[in-house]
Amino acid sequence: MALFPAESWIPISPIAFLIAISIPLLVTIVHRIYIHPLRHIPGPRLAAVSEFYGFYYNYIKEGGYSKRFQYLHEKYDSPVIRISPNHVHVNSPEFFEEVFRIGSKYAKDPSFYKHFGGLDSMTDAEKFRTYRTHIASLYSSRSADALVPRLLTELRLISKRLERMVGTDDVVNVQKMFRTLSVNMVLQLIFPQDVNLFEFDKYHPFLKALDIIMTKTWLVLTYPLFGIILSAIPGLSYAKFRESCEVFYKYCEGWANDAQLIHNTREKPVRDSHMTRYQDIDPMNHQKVKAVPHPLEDIFNFIAGGSDTTAYTASCAIHYLLTSPEVLAKLQAELDESAPFIRVELDHKRIQNLTYLNAVVKEALRLSSPVPGCLPRIVPNGGARVGSIYVPAGTIASVSLLSIHQNATLFPQPQKFSPERWLGEGGKRLEKWNVAFSRGPRQCIGTNIAYLELHVCLAYLFSQFEFALSGNPKNKLEWVDRFIATNVEDVKVRVVKNRWI
Repeated sequence: MALFPAESWIPISPIAFLIAISIPLLVTIVHRIYIHPLRHIPGPRLAAVSEFYGFYYNYIKEGGYSKRFQYLHEKYDSPVIRISPNHVHVNSPEFFEEVFRIGSKYAKDPSFYKHFGGLDSMTDAEKFRTYRTHIASLYSSRSADALVPRLLTELRLISKRLERMVGTDDVVNVQKMFRTLSVNMVLQLIFPQDVNLFEFDKYHPFLKALDIIMTKTWLVLTYPLFGIILSAIPGLSYAKFRESCEVFYKYCEGWANDAQLIHNTREKPVRDSHMTRYQDIDPMNHQKVKAVPHPLEDIFNFIAGGSDTTAYTASCAIHYLLTSPEVLAKLQAELDESAPFIRVELDHKRIQNLTYLNAVVKEALRLSSPVPGCLPRIVPNGGARVGSIYVPAGTIASVSLLSIHQNATLFPQPQKFSPERWLGEGGKRLEKWNVAFSRGPRQCIGTNIAYLELHVCLAYLFSQFEFALSGNPKNKLEWVDRFIATNVEDVKVRVVKNRWI
């Protein structure tokens, strides 16, 4: 006897099936548009209904959602717009100050940050505080000082290569050059042993893998399960994503195993490092460090966040300088006056105190906005008010760093590269809006390292060389948002002259 006799089955027609799945969908749509607590917030109807609207611009349209926010604010004539069913974007410097101040009650959105892993995924304030405190000194100004000899070694290697290219038609991909340099510097902080990816004749497989991984950022953040399914299908580009993840983590695991071997043999490490601090944590003692992420999660976040942002900004700075001859002339005049502590014996502290160079770095960070998109936070109990608009508690709210950097009230002619805006009393007033590394207790932990690299690299290279952009210098820099901004085309230059000869 059959367990389920055929005659007991009730056939379901395709129409009935469609109705069955359509009803919950229609109920959801009606609720989100007409009943949801954010129904009064203006914005695209599709954004109110589904996450797919943002996914379309972020993934299918290559990271364009953060660029679209300003247009939407203007279209709906509102400082608050609805960018997904329970997520609003707020175009307000005052709201930014409230959200990112020390002691803010706006917690990181767990549904977004859980995908990052490591330090970035810690939404519990106390767990975050104890873990960050444990590793913070690795990224202090003193730690940055200790990196200078390695940075100078890298720059001298680059310099020798560039000297051979003076006056030739050879093209330098400065994007890849800075990418390799900045990853080397991050690896110096993460591992107790030396790791070097600098190979001019070929781009390291580790970096190629990271490039491919970053192209799928929004798929992983928005529809992670869908990404896993697609990556398992051979022949699709998503399979290449899976292979790149395997390559990336194979290298990381190898370096981590080498670090563990040093630890196990009680051999004195070359230097203090992130891995050393991780190994020193007592897993049975949760009083000092209340949560310990897997080290490979931190490795990925620190490499992506600590290298791509710096390399992107440095490359953009070169483009801005080479398309702004008056600015470049002022910078090189300051560098020429400072030659003794750049060319003869590099003094990074004096370099970082150069007035005009400092303004150039700040303006490059503002205009490039290396992390341009949403840093979502949860509106606390009591809700929030932006002008006349009430944002209820539990809403996910973002103020993109790009919207601050492109605010025409704070920065007149925001699309113009103008380091002068950071000089004098006006520059001092603007200082609090220098937010490329965010602000408050969640500010980027590697800020000191990034500033060191940007100041020293730009000073050293523009002190020694004259460059010209490869291709049409009138072409505007185009970028896409992969959580970290990425240029559509790498910045490339020719070396015109060695100014030290």
